[in-house]
Amino acid sequence: MRLARCCLIGSLAICCSVAVAPRISQAQNPRVRDALSILKETRDRHFREFANQMEKLAQSCEDKSMNEAAELVRSRVINIEPQSHNLRTLPREVTPDIPNNLPDGERFWRTQLRALEKDYSQDLYLLSRRALNDGYPSNAYTLVRESAMHDPDHPAARKILGFVRQGNEWVTQFAASQIKARNVWHEEFGWLPKEHLARYTNGERYFKSHWVSAEKERELRRDFSNAWQIRTDHYLIKTNVSLERGVELGRALEDFHEFFYETFAGFFATREQMMHLFDGSAKAVTSNPRPYMIHYYRTREEYVAQLKKEFPNIGITNGIYMTTDRTAHFYHDPNNDNEATLYHEGTHQLFFESHTISRPIGDNAHFWIIEGIACYMESFQRKAGDYSLGDPSYIRFQGARVNLLQKGYYVPLREFSAMGMRQFQTQTDLAKNYTQAAGLARFFMEYEDGRYREILVKHLAQLYSSNTRERETAPGLDKLTDVSFEVLDKQYAEDAKANEKASVEELEN
Repeated sequence: MRLARCCLIGSLAICCSVAVAPRISQAQNPRVRDALSILKETRDRHFREFANQMEKLAQSCEDKSMNEAAELVRSRVINIEPQSHNLRTLPREVTPDIPNNLPDGERFWRTQLRALEKDYSQDLYLLSRRALNDGYPSNAYTLVRESAMHDPDHPAARKILGFVRQGNEWVTQFAASQIKARNVWHEEFGWLPKEHLARYTNGERYFKSHWVSAEKERELRRDFSNAWQIRTDHYLIKTNVSLERGVELGRALEDFHEFFYETFAGFFATREQMMHLFDGSAKAVTSNPRPYMIHYYRTREEYVAQLKKEFPNIGITNGIYMTTDRTAHFYHDPNNDNEATLYHEGTHQLFFESHTISRPIGDNAHFWIIEGIACYMESFQRKAGDYSLGDPSYIRFQGARVNLLQKGYYVPLREFSAMGMRQFQTQTDLAKNYTQAAGLARFFMEYEDGRYREILVKHLAQLYSSNTRERETAPGLDKLTDVSFEVLDKQYAEDAKANEKASVEELEN
């Protein structure tokens, strides 16, 4: 059976209201909750100790009238909660040694700063091992990333995150292979043979074994059969928009892939595989042998023309992932930022291509989370080198709260989970159900510092499994959490009220 995943135009509609359940007590399964709470408390204690030591160093700098140094020290106190999804990009360059010829005062505070960050980095790394042992692989990855933020040259952290050292740089395994082949990366042109770089900079382009002008190449590549092909670590992007736009798209997708892989670490590897990775006996595997295929068309009309034979309703979409050709299709819209669609369809692609065999997903039940988690991932943001996910002000989540709290529209989770793909997608209130699925996905990812996150990841792994029996007999989230659907409904309503209150207070301030 052909399966297509698409992002519907106008699917952010907000509608309709049930009485909100009263606040409830702490739910079942306290053992799991206690393990996560202890982990969080330990991380918070390490952070407080680190912050106190850093503040002492900053005050020492101020006492010596080194105010800029004090400001720099304080800027390194980065409080990133293990469950927050807020991370920063890591530097590519290896940290240089502190020069010996610096004035004594400056050399002292720089040495102290580096020592404090290295010690804190090691605390976080050791805690990541504990998180993995306790059954929280995504939490473990976040702690490893935070560890590398404070000590970018931590060899174990870099290895786990998929980097190798190449001279004085940390690069991905793919980048290392490109460098070995004497290719160079350019921010506008992507990977090029080193000997081509000067001519590209001067406005020439290499097309089918001949050099032509950039203008001539643009004309030739308007035909999608001659489109540019941009290769990145994990993607092959085919586009007739422009080389520069294709490279820009590649950077966005690579940022998303890196964040996605760490967020859903438990989906892509078993606990035993991750233990081998963390103890150094296995290499990080963060990509398919075959790159993920992306087709990015110059116009909406071309997008529709290319796909209407395969998917007659393509006109109601603004992006689609087709499992038949394992390709995500998008089009350039100069008037709108469609990155959310990119991440939505990219989520379907990354989950589905975790296995090589074609298979139905969510055919008989639990289809809501297949779309819900893709809607949740639309909230991925890249700003000034920082990544974030799950902002409660994102339009999908706002819509879910309005539907529940003001309009009274909510399909109970027991009924919602019983729907397979066809039943879900033929509902009269499809747009509202997409919105609810987004809100519920955020709830299961974020509630009480990620209490249900690893369970949801396990649920997704079962639904996308290559084992037919495992997919068809996948238990519901009530069974996996040991919390009834009715209690989960109440928790969701409680969480929605809390987020709505926080949103109002933020606006008032």
